[in-house]
Amino acid sequence: MTMRRIRSTPIAPIDGRRGGFSLIELLLAVSIVGILAGLAIPNIRTVQFRARAAEVAGDIDVVRIATVSYNADMHAWPPDAALGVVPVELTDFLPSGFSFQGNGYELKFENYALPGGLPFDPQTTRIVAVSVTADTDQLNNAITELLGGSIIATVGMTHTVLIDRS
Repeated sequence: MTMRRIRSTPIAPIDGRRGGFSLIELLLAVSIVGILAGLAIPNIRTVQFRARAAEVAGDIDVVRIATVSYNADMHAWPPDAALGVVPVELTDFLPSGFSFQGNGYELKFENYALPGGLPFDPQTTRIVAVSVTADTDQLNNAITELLGGSIIATVGMTHTVLIDRS
């Protein structure tokens, strides 16, 4: 049995260059990755705010369904409640653990009596609605974009969505 000796020096490539990357090639790759990250990070933030706006829309829909169910059972609307507070009358109609305080927003249940009616509709004597107040401009913009035409009033970063008018 014959043993062959292994070379300790690597074989040079045909063109005479060493293997590996030059400093210029590494800097170019790092700068391309940096540019791509700079483009992707703002889009990720926008997607996060849109997802939170979808959460707001879902919560408003849950409150709307609970309110209509309460009205069907009790033949009345729940009374007004403070910002971030679930009306006691709705607790049995909402999912267990439901909160009016979300991630960067708060809900408020509105029940307005309009003794003289609306100026353009004197027959409307009551408005039942849900208001959402956002903590940041980015979330506020995403909520406005998502809810759009269903918003009946906006004051600052608070948007009101109609449940019923009677």
